[in-house]
Order: sequence, then structure tokens, then C-alpha cells
Amino acid sequence: MKPKKPLPKNETFTGKNQNIHLSKGLIKPVISVLVLCLLTFITFYGAFDNSFVNWDDQVYVEEQPLVLNKDYAALWKTPVSLNYHPVTMISLALQVPKDTKKLSPAPLIKLNVWLHIFNTVLVFLLLWMINEKKWMVAIFTAAIFALHPMHVESVVWVSERKDVLYTFFFLLSCITYWQYVVTDKKKWIAFAFIFFMFSVLSKAMAVVLPLVLLLLDYWKGRKLTDLKVVAEKLPFLLVSLFFGLMAISVQGGGDFGGLLSLYGEKSKAIADAEAFTLLQRFQFASYGFIQYMMMFFNPSKICAFYPYPVSNKLDGLSAILYPLSAVAIIGLAIWSSLKTKIFTFGIGFYFITIALVLQFLSVGLALMADRYSYMPYIGLAFLLTYVADLWLAKKSKALQYGWFSILIIFISFLAVKTKSQVDVWQNSESLWTQALQYYPTDDLILANRGNHRGKTGNINGAMTDFEAAIADGCTRADVYEGLGNSYGTMSEQQPDKKNEYITKAIAMFNTALELEPNNGQVRYNLGVAQLQTNPGASVEAFSEALRLMPYKEANILPVLGLSQLNSGNYQEAIITLTKVISSGNATDAVFYHRGLANLGIGNRDVAKNDFDQALAINPANVDVKARLAAM
Repeated sequence: MKPKKPLPKNETFTGKNQNIHLSKGLIKPVISVLVLCLLTFITFYGAFDNSFVNWDDQVYVEEQPLVLNKDYAALWKTPVSLNYHPVTMISLALQVPKDTKKLSPAPLIKLNVWLHIFNTVLVFLLLWMINEKKWMVAIFTAAIFALHPMHVESVVWVSERKDVLYTFFFLLSCITYWQYVVTDKKKWIAFAFIFFMFSVLSKAMAVVLPLVLLLLDYWKGRKLTDLKVVAEKLPFLLVSLFFGLMAISVQGGGDFGGLLSLYGEKSKAIADAEAFTLLQRFQFASYGFIQYMMMFFNPSKICAFYPYPVSNKLDGLSAILYPLSAVAIIGLAIWSSLKTKIFTFGIGFYFITIALVLQFLSVGLALMADRYSYMPYIGLAFLLTYVADLWLAKKSKALQYGWFSILIIFISFLAVKTKSQVDVWQNSESLWTQALQYYPTDDLILANRGNHRGKTGNINGAMTDFEAAIADGCTRADVYEGLGNSYGTMSEQQPDKKNEYITKAIAMFNTALELEPNNGQVRYNLGVAQLQTNPGASVEAFSEALRLMPYKEANILPVLGLSQLNSGNYQEAIITLTKVISSGNATDAVFYHRGLANLGIGNRDVAKNDFDQALAINPANVDVKARLAAM
């Protein structure tokens, strides 16, 4: 047997010894990730007893028939709240209990938190992979992502399931794509494409993923002009183009050429082209670009809503400084590519993932939103930790310890602020009260808190909010509608002033309709207010509400039938109430009212049968008993 040659000094062992060495090398990163997951869970644990909030939760879950009825087929083809995200909506529907009376936000919020924890692990894994498995930079970046208070909105708000879900699939796509780049095995790019499809079906924001993949190519050193690099992105780009055009159609109130089914009232989220000038749009975009960066370092004044400036433009130095700063930062990032990749990569990741929500194309009512920072802050956090590790930590031990100390203090500050912000999302009262600290006269904030107060019985508080908004020159229909509802409630609480309050309620509803003539809910509320004092007018109001909101037929038909009964249109009332009974939504009141209508046209036997059926449903109905006794 030939003697084994000794290993050269610069060679390393392979096999079992190397595996042991690698295993030991993973101990610190794994423990660090587990500790971070635990800290994230503890920080967000307070959200588990939060309530639904009146900021889209009723649209997505609480009052969303497609979700409550688990109509998965309809959810696949129906935009909700001007967004097409069927995977998100189906994930919400899957968590709705069979008995919808037991519906609770707790399971929905818990899954959001777990998805956020999974995303934290994926952030670590992605950056660990692309940065030569240097775990310190990856763990600190993941910690900033996990514990940043700007991300509370995406995690604890039920309606933002789409954020944590699309990010989960987005990061998986990036990770599997990186595996493809490293190994050149086609299965990995196939997985990347599948995850991309799930991501874009969770939220249309994922359409930017092909650009992020090109950014990963740039980081790896691949030639972006290489035909192979371009060709392998074509399927991704085609999907992005398709879903991007779909999003524009849906946000504009369309059905994407008939491919989708519109459900509910037609509206749009994209502002008309003439609403803002190109200069204003550029100012808003640059303001957001810089302001999100500033809030990355100092998230001291965060809330659920950031309104546009009163003048719809930036004034003074802001009008110049924000655009110049944005252009300068982007220009420096591009110029720095000649010297180092990190600025181009970090700022590029931030810009690509936030560009669509910088309000150059104005979508929605808010100038900014905390949730828009969820993905983009990965780029800023990676840039911060990478640069410090590369240029500071390696200079000397003192700088290294100093940097780590500052970073730990910064992350601790973020965690404390995050825990506090989790409590702000406890309910609608605390949510909008915080927003009013920064924007005390904003109509939307006052309207939302007022509506919440009205629904929870704080009528005086609700009226205070609505009246404050109106005194400030409000032109929002929902404010006048809310005040009208408050007057309606007061009419029940103070019978001696009933007519006075009903008159005021009707005046508020009419003002709301002057602002939004096609608001079906206001038409419905107007009909309720007119039901006793002017039943003929209430018939007209309910009929118009039914035309505008056919999907709320089950709620409108019973009161339409009652208004027809009160106005003496007995035959029409019978037809309407029979339709309600045939649909399976009959109550004792519906049978009672149809019985009265039958009495009105002389059908005593039919009327008695209706009264008997009403009594069978509710034996304690004293009105029915009185009618039967009188027959």
C-alpha cells in the first residue's frame, strides 16, 4: 500500500471533518435567528387581542359576503377594494368560521404575525446567501426589518394580509432565483416563477420582481446585456405586464376588458389626470422618496393616515429641496456603481420596490402609508449594515464595538416604538386618536373616528367629530352621512325631540347626496329616516338604494316592503316581501308586515296565515298577538 501524501498546508480537510466545521459555523446564525424570531413574537404579541378597525376591515372581512360565505370561485375573479388579489382574499376566507357570528380578528392577526416572522427568516436567508454567508450583516438587517415600527401597519392590520403574504412569496422567489444563478439548475428558476405568480396574486405590487432579479444579477456580477440574462426574465416580464395592466384597469374602476367581475359600487382609486399637474406629481413622489428614508431612521410621528397638503402642493423650500434631494440620491447611487455595488444595490432595491406607491400616479387618498415601506426598507437596512461592517467595523476593534452598540441601541429603540404602535392598532378609537394628534382637522380621520364612536354608542363623541369636520369646511359625504346617522340615533333616544332630530338627519343625508349622488348607503339611510314621516319618499330612497347596491338586496328589500306598506302600496309590498320570504331571509317582522299588507287588500285568511307564521318564528311578538286577537 502506498503511503498517503501529506496535505499541503494551505489545503483544508473535506468529508466528515469539514461537515463538523460547517455545522459549528451555523450555530451562531441559527441561534441568532431563533432569538430574533422570539423577540419579534414578543413584540407583536400584544396585537392578538386587537379588534377589527373601520379602515377597510369591514370591506375585506367583516361585511364582505364573498369572504364570509367562502365563495372561493367568485374571489378568484372579483377585485375587492379596487385590488385584484385572490390568494390574499382566499387566505382570509379560509380563516372565517362556519358560524360567522363567532368571527374574530385574533386568528387573522396571529397568522399575519407568523407570516411576518417567516418573512424575517427569509430576509436573513436571502442576505446571508448573497453576502457570502456573512451572518452578522444578515441578522442585523433582518432585525431592523422585523422590529421597525413602520411595519406594524402591514402586520397587525387584518386588511394588510396582502403585504405579509406577497412579501413571503416575493422573498421565496428571490431566494430560489439566487440558487438558480449560483447552480445554473433550471428547476430553481421554475420555482422562482411559481413563487412570483403566488406573490403577484397576493398583491399587484409584486410586478416589480423582474427588476429586483436584475438587481440580483448585478450584485452577482452577471452581464445584464447578456442574451441569456435577458431571455430568462421574459416570462416574468410578461406576467408583470399583464398584472400591471390589470391593476391599472381595476384601480380605475374597470373590469380589465370583462375578464373580472365587479362586485359592489363602482368607484376608482386613481386620481384623474387633471387632478394634479406633472410638477405636483413629481414633488409628491420625491417627498415620499425622501420622507420614507427619514422615517427609517426616526419613525417618531407615524400614524394610519398621511393626508395630502391642504394646497395640494409643496410650499417654500420643500418644493425645491425634496425633488433635488431625490434626484441627488439616485444620481449618487448610479455614480457609485463605478466604485462599489452596495449603494446601487441598496438604493436600487429601495427605489424599485417603492416606486409604484410614490404617488406619481396618484392612487388612494393618502400621500404616504406606513405599509408601503414593508419591502423597501430591506434595501435601506442592508445598505446601512453592510457599509458599516465593511468600512467601520474592520477599521479597529473600538469602531467595531462602537458600531454594534449603536446598532443594538437603534434596534432596541425600534422595538420599543413598535410595541407601542401595536397598541395603537388596538381599536378604531385609539387608531384615529393617534392620527388626530398630527392632523387634528383632517376630515377623513374625524369621519372614521366619528363613525366608530357612533357604532359603539358614543353619539356625543361622534357628533363632536363630525361637527368639527364640517366647521373646517368639510366636503366629504360620509361626514354628513355620519352626522345624519347620529341625529337618527338621537331621535330614538329622545322621543320628545324625535321630529326635530329626524328633520336634521334628513337634511344631512340630502347634503351628503349633493356631494355623492350615487352613494347607495346614504340613499338607504335617507329611506330609514323618512320611513315614518314620509313613507312615499322612503319608497323612492330605498328603490334607488337597491338600484345602486343590488348586492345588498337582502338588507334593502325588507325595509322597502315596509315603506310600501306604510305608503299604502299594499300589492307592491306583498310582492317585495314575498321575494324576501322566497329567498330564505324571512323574519317574524317580514311575515307580520306581509300580513298587514294582505289585510290592506282584504285577504284576511292569507293575512292570518302570515301572522301565524310570524308567531311560529317569534312567539313573543306582541304586535302579532294583538293582531290575531283582533281578527
